[in-house]
Amino acid sequence: MLKDKICRGVLAVETDCGVRYVQPSLCQRIRLLWTFRNFRGLPEEVLHRHERALIDSLCRPGKFLVNWNGRGDLSLHAIGTVERSARRQAPSTVLKVPARVQPAPGALPRAS
Repeated sequence: MLKDKICRGVLAVETDCGVRYVQPSLCQRIRLLWTFRNFRGLPEEVLHRHERALIDSLCRPGKFLVNWNGRGDLSLHAIGTVERSARRQAPSTVLKVPARVQPAPGALPRAS
């Protein structure tokens, strides 16, 4: 099983459009096997910066595989699954914090 993933392993990328597969190089497969050593699937947010960069480089347009390319069922060779959803941008609202009211000069502080 491990030998098969090292030789022919693919990375499953779960997007809003469904699961897609990418074919990493041998060195990339070994790095991904280490990343997914304890998990079958991980959200992209928990990955380190260099792991995200690897996923970004693998998920460029035109790099995805299709199941009918003669490789059989690609899910059998999946090293792991990255959950990658569309990036939701937070609304750019600025929260205004009320300024602290300064007591007038010579005024006594209020009791709490």
